[in-house]
Amino acid sequence: MEPTAKNKPNKLVIVLFSMIVLLIVAYFFIVMFFPALAEGLTLGTIKPTTPDK
Repeated sequence: MEPTAKNKPNKLVIVLFSMIVLLIVAYFFIVMFFPALAEGLTLGTIKPTTPDK
């Protein structure tokens, strides 16, 4: 049997995936250690919906 080349993902895919993981870890770091900064993040408000009249 001949050795075959391994299926490796593209470097761009690895960089993008690691950036997403890094952003998630940084968000949790900010929330845990700097809650005053996390209060300033706008996450949207919940509004009741009413049917159109």
